[in-house]
Amino acid sequence: MRFGWKNVFFVVVAGATLSSAQAQWSIGASGTREAPAGKHRYAYLVFANPIPGREAEFNDWYSNVHMGDLVQLPGWTGAQRFRLVTTVQPPPSTAGYRHAYLMIWDLEAPEPNGPLSMSTAAIAGGKSRRGAAFNYNAGAGSSGTWEAIGPRVTRPDGKGPTIPDVSDNKTPRPNRYILLELTNALPGRDADFDKFSKQRIPSVLSLPGWMAAQRFRVADTPGRAPSGKPKYLTVWEVEGASAQAIDSTLNQALERGAVAKNAAADESTAEVVYWEPITPYITKDDFER
Repeated sequence: MRFGWKNVFFVVVAGATLSSAQAQWSIGASGTREAPAGKHRYAYLVFANPIPGREAEFNDWYSNVHMGDLVQLPGWTGAQRFRLVTTVQPPPSTAGYRHAYLMIWDLEAPEPNGPLSMSTAAIAGGKSRRGAAFNYNAGAGSSGTWEAIGPRVTRPDGKGPTIPDVSDNKTPRPNRYILLELTNALPGRDADFDKFSKQRIPSVLSLPGWMAAQRFRVADTPGRAPSGKPKYLTVWEVEGASAQAIDSTLNQALERGAVAKNAAADESTAEVVYWEPITPYITKDDFER
């Protein structure tokens, strides 16, 4: 696992055609993203592919119908869609490239099964409309729920996302991405994994382009099929000319010892993948104006 561009502009992943794009949307909600008293914060991740040949229809439904259908439900506080980035070479991990699209749903509730049950009922009843181009076949998608185990942490220097000065008519905004780092701890080393994970965040966020991070642990959702994904999740928010440039900055820091690897992480099961935002972050308020 590496924390590593080939001139590829179109690549087919599980029936979807991915193109390089400028990724300019802001990432997620602002602030520390901590749940209010009496509730917990969850990230419900849905990894999906369209039915081959129906990608435009899939994206239209997902962005313009499905997102709004679910964020109206109690406990569903926000959502944002992402597309897989496949141009980083070498890939940060070998696994994690089966699905072309990702949805991150933000949930806030005393426990996750209430909001998840509401979505199941809304889909079954027709309040949340199914997408004809969404591939519902067994094994075509994957989903899972992770609980936040700490606040969103931003850069120690206080720097926010780059916006060129109003007098600068030549410099474009940098592109924005997330890096999903899904990892298991080595057997018997969960405590060490947790310690190392917390310790390395400030050093990574000191690097150019590395803007914020939040850590999660898989949530207890009895009766729901396991995602098959690793137990621990860190969502890194990054910006730069390309995902390749951002990844190279991290790898150079690892090589010179400015950032340490997590010695308690099981690299053999890791999924470390860049994604680019393809919608803004939306909430229920976006549908009530």
